[in-house]
Amino acid sequence: RSGRVSVFVKVNLRIFLCEKQTKATMPYSDPKFTVVNPAPTVDDCIKSMRFRDYCVLAGVTAASWGYGYVFGKPVRMPTASTAATIGLTFAGLVVLQDTRGRLMGYKENAKEVKLYGAHPNEPELMGVQDPRFPTATGRASITTKPPLDWKNYD
Repeated sequence: RSGRVSVFVKVNLRIFLCEKQTKATMPYSDPKFTVVNPAPTVDDCIKSMRFRDYCVLAGVTAASWGYGYVFGKPVRMPTASTAATIGLTFAGLVVLQDTRGRLMGYKENAKEVKLYGAHPNEPELMGVQDPRFPTATGRASITTKPPLDWKNYD
């Protein structure tokens, strides 16, 4: 029996080590997809939510409520309600982040481009020479935000 457990652990460890782990960071380069809105508001993000986003909101909230109900033994309903509120907040932030990334062109956004159209002032896509010192970002490209004129400052 202990042989089975060790094989199971080795297989899981091997699968874990083989997975490509990506680090979630703020994008420092120009967007890879078409920009729909370079600075979307919360209202813009809510208006452009997909069916998947609504499913994420409902699913995370329901799962959080169930977690709170199962593990909140002495006071199940208040614990479940609190967990559902925390889950809804988390899901809302994740969905807003996802829709904002799609509108800004950092994630796949073919549906948004078809529905809303491309932004008239697309940033020039320039490669990043050194990842430590990026020369162009999505919101600071010359076409989106011109460089400052330092001659006017005394």
